[in-house]
Amino acid sequence: MKHTLCRTSVLSLAALLLFAAQAFASSHTFFAGTQYPLTVHILRGERPGPTVMVQGGIQGDEAAGYLTAQILTRATVHNGTLIVVPRANVPTVHARARQINVDLNRRFDKDYNSFYEDRLARVIRYLLSRSDALIHLHEGSGFYRPTYEDQLRNPGRYGQSIIIDTPVFQNRINLAEVATNVLAQLNDSIVPAYRFTLFNTNTFSTDTTHPEQRKSLTYHALKDVGIPALAIEVSKDIIQLGWKVVQQLRATGLVLEQYGVSVTLPEITEAEVDRYARKSGLVRVNGRTVTPGDALTLSLPPGSRIEAQPVSGEDATDWSPVPAVFASDRPGVNILDAPRLALTTFSSLDVRADGKRMSSLTLNWPNAAAGRGQRPAKGKPLFVCWLNKRLLFVPADETIETVAGDQFVIEGVWKPETDGRQEILNFKGYVSQRGANSGQDVGQEIILDPDVFLGRFVERGDDLCTCRVVRETPGQERSEFRIAIRPRTVRAAVLVDADGHESILPWTNGGSARLAQGSYTLKDLWSNGDRDRIIATVDEQPIPWDGTVQVTDGRTVTLCLRQATTFRELGRMDIAGDAPALHANGAPSDRNPQ
Repeated sequence: MKHTLCRTSVLSLAALLLFAAQAFASSHTFFAGTQYPLTVHILRGERPGPTVMVQGGIQGDEAAGYLTAQILTRATVHNGTLIVVPRANVPTVHARARQINVDLNRRFDKDYNSFYEDRLARVIRYLLSRSDALIHLHEGSGFYRPTYEDQLRNPGRYGQSIIIDTPVFQNRINLAEVATNVLAQLNDSIVPAYRFTLFNTNTFSTDTTHPEQRKSLTYHALKDVGIPALAIEVSKDIIQLGWKVVQQLRATGLVLEQYGVSVTLPEITEAEVDRYARKSGLVRVNGRTVTPGDALTLSLPPGSRIEAQPVSGEDATDWSPVPAVFASDRPGVNILDAPRLALTTFSSLDVRADGKRMSSLTLNWPNAAAGRGQRPAKGKPLFVCWLNKRLLFVPADETIETVAGDQFVIEGVWKPETDGRQEILNFKGYVSQRGANSGQDVGQEIILDPDVFLGRFVERGDDLCTCRVVRETPGQERSEFRIAIRPRTVRAAVLVDADGHESILPWTNGGSARLAQGSYTLKDLWSNGDRDRIIATVDEQPIPWDGTVQVTDGRTVTLCLRQATTFRELGRMDIAGDAPALHANGAPSDRNPQ
């Protein structure tokens, strides 16, 4: 029996969901330019149908899940819509680890706001609320068995299972029936030792042995969104990655069929998956192309700027491995998304793809030895930092002006000669990792969100929050500078019609405006910060700046603005059609008033 989904309110949104309606396949990257980008693919069928979200990579040590989801982005959808998130947690993919700060799959019981994982969870919830079902792709230990067989096959294992939180939810969502139907077809061609098993965690029960699942994504989908959700889990103890990906893709296709979404899956062989694991795209570091297998030497004078860019390779389209360049002294900071000024020396750069080391560069510092033993310069230190990737030099005791949501990195202290020592600079109130606060915040990507910082270290006033960065290097005089953070404000949105005439919409959260029907370009904002630090959506469809807003007679569209680095909502307005155009008679000279 097929379980065709028919939530009309959601399906009406699905027709508009996320990207240009003319395209059958498109993608969008949330948090672009940060250390935690989230790329989403939308595949639409020629015919209407349910919208199903498929996600992998919520934990970066589960490669099969994100590869299966990535392959699924090449599927042909005949009816319905797929929202595919291959790598939901890119930093963990880089590290090939379950988590960095907290387990992202334990952040869905409420809207947390402490770490980057909580911003990812915010977007995932947003996507899920526009879906009719969820398939979550995982890779777990051993082989789940309802009774104990041996150390690898017992109720405490997760691998080779389809996991549900309850057999039937609210007498209307029969997860057990869906899973049973899928297992009957899936296991037909699998040897008994590797067959999948139904795993009911019984999460809603008071005596469940898995209470931690009440913070998981599938439980949130069922309990809070009210849609079917299950996980397909392959085993980490099966070493053949290609086999696992092929079977997980088969299982995904069978679940989609149960939910009324017809797809043609891409043809993929185990050998192709195994070849992927040995290949990667290219990167360019300071203009020098680095290919897989290279072991190069790069000479840099101290104080050099280090920049890296990805270069499209043969696997960029089919596999999209996430590239990274990591310095040996900052192993968790991807230089592809964070330019660096080398104020201290370090030994090497590692180039990785999906967390696998592909090549390396040994760094040579020809003039570094000359600075060893030099006395520090007298006078106040000059701090070096990046604000929205713009390099700043800040004298001690000075204050820099910022806006909530800005991206901030402390680089160090400027010195005429390097002494080889790493400065310790402490952003007071910021905790970079859960359970550990060494006071060293150099190199960390800090999103300026006052609600995240520890309150006792923050000075709060009317529409102003002030934080301190303090030099705590042993043997150096204590000094500091301040960061003034103002709330993000929007005064107006600027739209341009097909004739080039501007329409200025005074911004009022919850307000409305009227425009003549037609096609408009979302051109600009009157705001107190960078335009690119805001993401706009029209009817929950993310659109780029200079993207199109279609206003039609008798229909209202909703323009919503969110912070691009946190996905926190700044406000929304309704725009109704069929009214005379409001052309600006002369725009104010200050387009970004402070």
